[in-house]
Amino acid sequence: MKGGGESPTSLFLFLSLLLLFHFPPFTSSKKYTPPDNYLIDCGSTRPTKLDDGRTFKSDHDASGYLSTEEDIEVSVDSIPIPNALPLYLSARIFQQESRYTFFISQPGRHWVRLYFHPLPHPSINLTTAVFTLQTDKFVLLHDFSMRSNSEIVFKEYLINTTERFSIVFKPKKDSHAFVNAIEVVSAPDSLISDSATAVSPPDTFTGLSNFALEVSYRLNVGGSTITPRNDTLSRTWLPDVPYNIFPEGAETASVEPGVINYPGGGATPFIAPNSVYATAETMKHAQVMQPNFNLTWKMSVDPTFSYLIRMHFCDIISTSLNDLVFNVYINGLMGVSYLDLSTLTNELATAYYKDFVVNASTIRNGSIIVQVGPASNLESGQRNAILNGLEVMKMSNEAGSLNGLFDVGGSYKGGYLSNKLKILAGVALAAGLTAMLFLGVVFIRRLKKPHGYEKRHSFSTWLLPLHGSHNSFLSSKSSSRKSSLFGSRKSKTTGYPGCFSNQGLGRFFTFHELQNATQNFDEKAVIGVGGFGKVYLGELEGGTKVAIKRGNPSSEQGLNEFQTEIQLLSKLRHRHLVCLAEWAMNCYRKGTLDKIIDPNIAESISSESLKKYIEAAEKCLAEFGVDRPGMGDVLWNLEYALQLQEAATQIDPPDKTCLIALDEPNGKNLKEDLEAAAVNDNSQVEVASTVFSPLGTVQGR
Repeated sequence: MKGGGESPTSLFLFLSLLLLFHFPPFTSSKKYTPPDNYLIDCGSTRPTKLDDGRTFKSDHDASGYLSTEEDIEVSVDSIPIPNALPLYLSARIFQQESRYTFFISQPGRHWVRLYFHPLPHPSINLTTAVFTLQTDKFVLLHDFSMRSNSEIVFKEYLINTTERFSIVFKPKKDSHAFVNAIEVVSAPDSLISDSATAVSPPDTFTGLSNFALEVSYRLNVGGSTITPRNDTLSRTWLPDVPYNIFPEGAETASVEPGVINYPGGGATPFIAPNSVYATAETMKHAQVMQPNFNLTWKMSVDPTFSYLIRMHFCDIISTSLNDLVFNVYINGLMGVSYLDLSTLTNELATAYYKDFVVNASTIRNGSIIVQVGPASNLESGQRNAILNGLEVMKMSNEAGSLNGLFDVGGSYKGGYLSNKLKILAGVALAAGLTAMLFLGVVFIRRLKKPHGYEKRHSFSTWLLPLHGSHNSFLSSKSSSRKSSLFGSRKSKTTGYPGCFSNQGLGRFFTFHELQNATQNFDEKAVIGVGGFGKVYLGELEGGTKVAIKRGNPSSEQGLNEFQTEIQLLSKLRHRHLVCLAEWAMNCYRKGTLDKIIDPNIAESISSESLKKYIEAAEKCLAEFGVDRPGMGDVLWNLEYALQLQEAATQIDPPDKTCLIALDEPNGKNLKEDLEAAAVNDNSQVEVASTVFSPLGTVQGR
């Protein structure tokens, strides 16, 4: 054939070879080219190039992005931290609110990476800096500080942006803020889906695009550190070794990264580079008949936030399809049962990932625990499990924050915590008012008793039976109260002491009902701790919120004290109690206390005694709990007021020089203070320690 053309036979052979050669959809881990790529080395006088090929602009070159009325920079030649990036050698300092604003050419998810190290400055101590850092919609750091100049802090976020994106630095009053370097870089649209698998309750979680994310952990399971230079999105992957809590049961597996396949429509090199999928941890001695353990990783987290967990899988250990089937657990809950990677990918050594959302309510002891283990009742296949990579990302809360409960406007969005605090404050106020009213009635009634009544009825015996038996007045039974008040026959089989069987205290709750109301006495529902035990915030089936106190067997206080408190609170039903107390305090402040005193006894009340009583009442109505006295102090003050009254009635005319000015109780030395105050002179006024002996061990609840 003339003209130098190729023969038909040669062309056919060439095309045949191409068809026989297998090309997976993705075989390499190419770098992503971001549409938006803002890299700033704050405080630096010249551009900084990293070993991964990225170049950060100098502070001067990036000045167009910054809005501030000051120009404070600092830089050093080196810092005493091994392998620290050169980005930490300079910083910009703010003493007033300042912001960086960036134009976003392609709105969507963007990486926001921040670098912090408190460099030495001639006049500003950066280790005392306290500041808030936020974007237009989300708070990233609230009251952030670094107290040591021997550490560096790197923060990494994924945030949905609009066409204009701002990072705002807000120093606390009389403080300052600083930053060493900033990245605002586009992320692929496919990086984070809008949905994930909810762990508890099992469901599909949607709306992830509405949340800001903070990277808490990114682990290359079974492998070494992957630096930004070797990652498709300039990420850093750390070894999983510090978080593997059962390394004795784990065995590392690895293959050449080039072996890894990426399926069409699934995982891509941007989800994780092939070097992540090329290493894994599997179960050691998986060939044993009944392996009874799971591979387990434990990571500390803030338990007040929910988290997005991404797990990376790739079957690099099987020799045939459908040979590896296992379960995935998160915080003891089933994430996936009978996970068969080959069924999902249709081939071995193929990348696969799965996202889970863990609600804050499922986090225990401030930890997220991820486990993989062999599925049970398998008729064939190996009893093994595998994990190649793991990412944990914090999700913004109801305040739009990733650090605290304040929104971008500075408003506190307490949510559940705020409700707990309100209920706690309400319970504390009600308890204080109840005690004051009850003891006030006792005080007034005591003034009306005939001479010598005290000898027949001990004040401390019938008021607070701290060491009494169940036969006290609290255990008396009322035949008029029928079983219907407590839930019919159910109360007869509860096994509780008879003193609880018929107190007329309202509805009787079973232990199972209390467990349900408090989510099995969840520690996160605790709103107070006292001498008798913990107080939990609960919610009944009808939605009614209640405070539930659970006894502690090791408590110094006994059942009688608990009965006393419950009966007092149960009998208090006057809806105008707070108004009544406030009216009394207003009279006190206006000098018109005569309006609240019974006219029949007004002339017999000692002004010193009344003053002491009102002082005690005023303390109990303090706005803040820390300013209110404990029960022991309340009883001490009332007893002192009573002594002043008794002394005034026995001395005619009153001789104030004979009255003993006792100091306030000081905790465990109360008994010694009172014994030292005992006197016996011609006035026949005696303050004996025995009057106070039952009160020495009173503790606040």
